[in-house]
Amino acid sequence: MLIAAAERICGLRERRLHDGLQGLYLCQPNLILLDSRLRGVQLRCVLAHEISHARHMDAGCRVDKWTERRADQEAAMMLIDPLEYAYAEAVYESNVVGMARELNVLPWVIMAYRERLHDDPRLVVQ
Repeated sequence: MLIAAAERICGLRERRLHDGLQGLYLCQPNLILLDSRLRGVQLRCVLAHEISHARHMDAGCRVDKWTERRADQEAAMMLIDPLEYAYAEAVYESNVVGMARELNVLPWVIMAYRERLHDDPRLVVQ
């Protein structure tokens, strides 16, 4: 599903990346590059983050903290179902690692989702 979403808006390639990069979006030539060593949860989370950059056509890698924060939050909204989040929050008593395992995401995605809920309380499931 995420791969199809990415391919609708840009190209998608895998190759071995260096300097600690797991993924990046290149505005020209409108391409997401993912590290070929990524698998499973890590691949999903990084791809969702890069899809956000592609949707906004962000220029450059790690543009600024606000752009990265937006990409993290949009990735979290792509990956987490609100009802499942509410369940995980209740079961794991806000333990980020437990919630991440339950929701099949990385812990940074949980933190970004929480920031998004803080920014827009209307998203909270009652």
